[in-house]
Amino acid sequence: MVYAVLPDSGVYQLVLFLHILTAIVGFGSTFVWPMLSAKARKSGDPGLMLKVSEMIDEAGHVLSSPFIWASGALGLLLVVFGATADPAYWEFSETWISIAMTLYLVALGVSLGLHGPNLKRMLALQREMAAAGPPQGGPPPQLAELQARGKKAGMFGGILHLLFVLILLDMVFKPF
Repeated sequence: MVYAVLPDSGVYQLVLFLHILTAIVGFGSTFVWPMLSAKARKSGDPGLMLKVSEMIDEAGHVLSSPFIWASGALGLLLVVFGATADPAYWEFSETWISIAMTLYLVALGVSLGLHGPNLKRMLALQREMAAAGPPQGGPPPQLAELQARGKKAGMFGGILHLLFVLILLDMVFKPF
């Protein structure tokens, strides 16, 4: 016996609502972090820059990451509901679903393999600089690496935001 979750059922609608909500909270919050970092950097206050970086790191672990993972899992669940081969469902064989899942996996790879480790090292460098106190006779030795990693963070963050926009376009317009 196959138990179907029909697209017009309360369960399906709830999962769809949660999928959209988790995407808004998880991905939407990531658009705020670069602005906060830029404002802290502009202040020129190393203590403020460190504090903002620590708050962003903590908020990302609470607000962004779990909701991004949940969004992917709920999206997958919506497609799994289509396992009954009912034409009212979306199926894994649909190109737009394959594109969305591929882009999501690429984004996870960029985030977990490149962006996350880079941000972690940036935070460690900021902590080292704060612990060392005011520099004597020139910039602290960590500054050059921090600046180079900051450029990488901007690039990786931009790539992740672009991937999110492409996923959103794919899901809304279903071009294929």
